Amino acid sequence: MLQIGICDDEPLLLNEIKVITEDCLQRQQAFSILSTYTDGRTLLYEIQDGKHFDLLLLDIEMPDLSGMELAKQIHELLPDALMIFVTAHYKYAVDAYELHIFRYIPKNQLKTRLPHALKDAASFLEIQNTDSYIISSQNLFERIALRNILYIEKDGKNALFHMAYDKNQNQDPANQTKRLRKTLTEVFDDLHSDEFYFIERGFIVNLRHVTGISRCDCILTDQTHLPISQSRLPEFKKKLNLYWKNKV
Repeated sequence: MLQIGICDDEPLLLNEIKVITEDCLQRQQAFSILSTYTDGRTLLYEIQDGKHFDLLLLDIEMPDLSGMELAKQIHELLPDALMIFVTAHYKYAVDAYELHIFRYIPKNQLKTRLPHALKDAASFLEIQNTDSYIISSQNLFERIALRNILYIEKDGKNALFHMAYDKNQNQDPANQTKRLRKTLTEVFDDLHSDEFYFIERGFIVNLRHVTGISRCDCILTDQTHLPISQSRLPEFKKKLNLYWKNKV
């Protein structure tokens, strides 16, 4: 079930975007819940309060809190959420792509371009939600989504998976680690994903959850700080920069 938020301060345009979105997703047979907002601050407050979104359609030109600033703050809270900008002015296109926005849609081309963007977003999210890793042991057999892995830590002869906590999924915050009797090298080889990186021989991080680097520490979305090997730091910076540039 996709959680979609639409924000535009013009009620008529907001309703038009909502109708196009509902029609497109019905044709895609993509089940979704749509929430609409006429101001960015209300949307941001709800996200800060724990509301989750998979996709957000944002107007850029809004009073009080612009779509640009709103997108920056949303990305910090929901790094996996896709965002589509809707605007009447082409001058914002370059800035939108610098923010790694999924699509940029001119308001005068909503009916022709928005359905294609929504179709691509739904397909991307479907793939994102099915990429997974199987944890199999004597007492546990579980499939975990790759996007939910924050980092993997060496714990003796085991690999300890630290998972992102999402209170919208009724998760137990005290049960956000998974243990597997494998070496980190074996786990890394099993992942088959370029979103993971060995920052130090005792840690593998998920690049989608990395918010920055402070000296020799890797900072994650939950504010965890992990050490980066001095020898791997230059390559990690290049890898992270490339990931941010290419991230859809």
